[in-house]
Amino acid sequence: MITSVLFDMDGVLIDSQPMHYEADVDTLAHFGVTVTEKDVEKYAGTTNMDRYTRFKADYGMDASVEDMVAFREMCIMDIIHSRTVHPIEGIPELLKDIRSCGLKTAVASSSSYDLIFAVLDKLNIREFFDQVISGEDLENSKPAPDIFLKAAGQLESAPEECVVIEDSANGVLAGVRAGMKVVGYVNPSSGVQDLSPAAVVIQSFKDIDSMRIRNI
Repeated sequence: MITSVLFDMDGVLIDSQPMHYEADVDTLAHFGVTVTEKDVEKYAGTTNMDRYTRFKADYGMDASVEDMVAFREMCIMDIIHSRTVHPIEGIPELLKDIRSCGLKTAVASSSSYDLIFAVLDKLNIREFFDQVISGEDLENSKPAPDIFLKAAGQLESAPEECVVIEDSANGVLAGVRAGMKVVGYVNPSSGVQDLSPAAVVIQSFKDIDSMRIRNI
């Protein structure tokens, strides 16, 4: 029986992946490396520490990971605060539906707590979540299952009682590896993402409701 729904944030609750790609491109440029947004798509869903550790190795960068992550966090916070943002279409209705039928909810995002709460407050949807988990607390980033297993534990739900909603290949793999059912959301703004391991793939949040989630 499904008891809990675990939401990724970026690309699921808010159409923010292009903002994250922009922040990564700007950060790498600041530290002397030129890349395109296409170059960073494959890192979607990973934590800043994991991603910049890989950038440092891949591009032979001299800057410390900590300095790059700090600069990058400043970039993304500036972007979020300076722009008009809205929940992805269908998300407010889905959240209300899920809450009304008694399912528990969590945000399980690789973003920092500061960014998660800034987004939830700006979208006015914080009240819909029982728990918020950030990947910055965990040693292993998506596609490792750690963040979803931690979310399930905090909701006091077994993995098989949880449904994960994700838009990235790394996030879908993390949910599957956690032993959970996964809904893959095709977000064109997130770039090319392999969602094929998901139990269900949707094009719109109008295609899913609490009843369908319970029956996955």
